[in-house]
Amino acid sequence: MIATMGKIKMLIMKSIFFLAILTLLGFQGERPVHLFLIGDSTMADKPLIGTAERGWGQVFPLFFERGTVIENHARNGRSTKSFIAEGRWQAVLDKLQQGDYVFIQFGHNDAKKEDTSRYAEAHTDYKRNLLQFVNDARTKGATPILLTPVSRRQFDDHGNLVDTHGDYPIVVRELAAEQKVPLIDVHQTSMQLIRTLGSENSKKDFVWIKPDLYTANRAGRQDNTHFNESGALKIARLVAEGLKELNLPLSKQLKPFDESTMAGLGKIVCLDEFYNNEWRNNVKGKPERYHYVWEDTTNSGFSVLGGIIVNLGASIDTLCEAPTDRNLSRASIYVIVDPDTPLETEHPNYLEQPAIDAIEQWLKNGGVLLLMGNDKGNAEFEHFNRLAARFGMHFNEDSRNKVAGNAYDMGKFDSFPKHPLFRGVKQIYMKEISTLKVQEPSTALFSDKGDVIIAFAKVGKGAVFAIGDPWIYNEYITHRKLPEAYENDKAAENLFRWLLEISQPIAN
Repeated sequence: MIATMGKIKMLIMKSIFFLAILTLLGFQGERPVHLFLIGDSTMADKPLIGTAERGWGQVFPLFFERGTVIENHARNGRSTKSFIAEGRWQAVLDKLQQGDYVFIQFGHNDAKKEDTSRYAEAHTDYKRNLLQFVNDARTKGATPILLTPVSRRQFDDHGNLVDTHGDYPIVVRELAAEQKVPLIDVHQTSMQLIRTLGSENSKKDFVWIKPDLYTANRAGRQDNTHFNESGALKIARLVAEGLKELNLPLSKQLKPFDESTMAGLGKIVCLDEFYNNEWRNNVKGKPERYHYVWEDTTNSGFSVLGGIIVNLGASIDTLCEAPTDRNLSRASIYVIVDPDTPLETEHPNYLEQPAIDAIEQWLKNGGVLLLMGNDKGNAEFEHFNRLAARFGMHFNEDSRNKVAGNAYDMGKFDSFPKHPLFRGVKQIYMKEISTLKVQEPSTALFSDKGDVIIAFAKVGKGAVFAIGDPWIYNEYITHRKLPEAYENDKAAENLFRWLLEISQPIAN
């Protein structure tokens, strides 16, 4: 028996040694396909908060199966010349490995003669720079794919779409033919798309927004180059269709995607940062908002939730002042979470009668309100309950599901009614909850052991959803601490998909 145990121990030691050698040699399992995007602002990732603008590369991952790694290195204002000069191409090149892909799309900024740091004449510098991208990628064993620049939305007085890119698309096509590089002719297909939509309808896919709709564009914006979510999805689809036609190995990673299933298109989820108004100094000593806000990427923030909502097609923004008829008109969904106590904010803002009246009227007109409280002592309830009472709801100022240390089961719920919120969800986690009382028009959407955990009410054309805990902040939907078995992330997506489905688009 002792001899047998010794042999087993020896085999284990040999296996560990063998795995260590493989690791040192770089054999760490099969590396997934990596797709690198290089280009300008039409492709680039844009800020998620307070703007409608999206680059097509930002939504491109929606067209791929899980496991495809997409790195978007496109940046606003870059040309082939400045992308190389700033070391951005070298940063991509350092990462490239055998079997990777590089999508290359420039032209908008190469044509700017007035800027010598970016200008690259089409048939000389522009072509040479594109050739450098192609040759460097191939040296690394990667596959370059050339894309012609996407069309601008420019119509003449007769309603004809004008080509603003001159020889730049022609040069891309010529280079692709000469060097036998796969080509996706987005210039041609996007012109056809915009022409089909027409001068007026095509505005709906570009950043044409009225004043006071988004915090980053208070004055409004009429932009014929950059896309909103809808437009970015349309261009990403054109690129995906072009990739499919190329029939490359990467083409097999594409998946069917229907943007009509994105419940948030044309809608804005507006998060209160007036009643919840906490600040701290960041690592640079500068004040920043934190605690249940989009900007907060730490455990206490809603940054991950914001990403979930954007992936449903909606925009996210903030309301940093008391609600009024005017400022609520830019919200499809308005979220109030954890109103401040004097212990959290020196001079807290309280929900007063004019704001409550404005919220109620907005609901009657079709708004959707999400109220997330907290447990006793950690939220302001007196004024918060004045708002809730308008809809037959009352936060009880208690603290159910107190959890000791890592005893997560003390905060577990795993028996749910049939409702879109819980579709496919086996269990969720909430700790230290304020339970609710309900009366008409409110009803209990979810109860447990006699306690109302979630309430819902129809108010005119709109609706109110209330829960006594901010249970979908970063800490509990990223599994930074919470065990994988808890599905707050799935429930958060279900919740906002449902709320977006019952909410109204914003009139732009």
